[in-house]
Amino acid sequence: MKHVLAVGVLVVFIGAAGAAQHHYAFYYNTLGERDLEISLISTVPEMSQYTISVHDAYGTEIWSYSGTLGPGASDVVSLHNYVAGIPHAWGVVTLDATGRFLIGLEYSVGGALVSTDTVSSEVPVLDPTDPFWLGAYYTQVREASTAYVVMNPWNATVTCTVTAFNSLGAVVHKREFTLGPYESEDVGLTSIVGHGSLLWGLLNVRMEGRSVILGLEYTGRGAGGLEVENVTQYYY
Repeated sequence: MKHVLAVGVLVVFIGAAGAAQHHYAFYYNTLGERDLEISLISTVPEMSQYTISVHDAYGTEIWSYSGTLGPGASDVVSLHNYVAGIPHAWGVVTLDATGRFLIGLEYSVGGALVSTDTVSSEVPVLDPTDPFWLGAYYTQVREASTAYVVMNPWNATVTCTVTAFNSLGAVVHKREFTLGPYESEDVGLTSIVGHGSLLWGLLNVRMEGRSVILGLEYTGRGAGGLEVENVTQYYY
């Protein structure tokens, strides 16, 4: 049966976070007129220390901030204020904290809100003897397009395999990734599979040893023109 390791192993993986016991990660992009506003919300009845770190696409830390929040208190950070104009300013943000957090994410373009998301699950520590799978929805039907971003939320190299199936279950895209510490890679499916009435369904990520997380960008589906979602938990 699938299971996570003990808390002691989790602390070893987090390592550099010092006393932190809870490790979160999510996608950001501040290129051009894009921004991400992050609301950090403490959910525990005691003081919590936290460190938020922003990494570029190659895994380099380009900004970090540490703070303390009381019970039920919140803090907010607009990334465009700190990393705007930096090359390759997209990829993974990590949050390491002594208490549990809810993380509210507001993605905007040109000052207009286009998508919101909430991250409440920590990045899982995997049993290194078993494979795990993380899944997401994609669509390339009509004008809809999907881009996925594979992110490494750890200070160690990870390997995973991403497979896209069409609505009939046939494989239409498969790629293996090896990512250095905190490195990210994005793939736009339009240039790979094009568009078609059957091109929607499961985007599957096989991971082993260490977990990755997934960011999804959906365009061409109306609304604000861009929807962003984060997937951090495995389904099996």
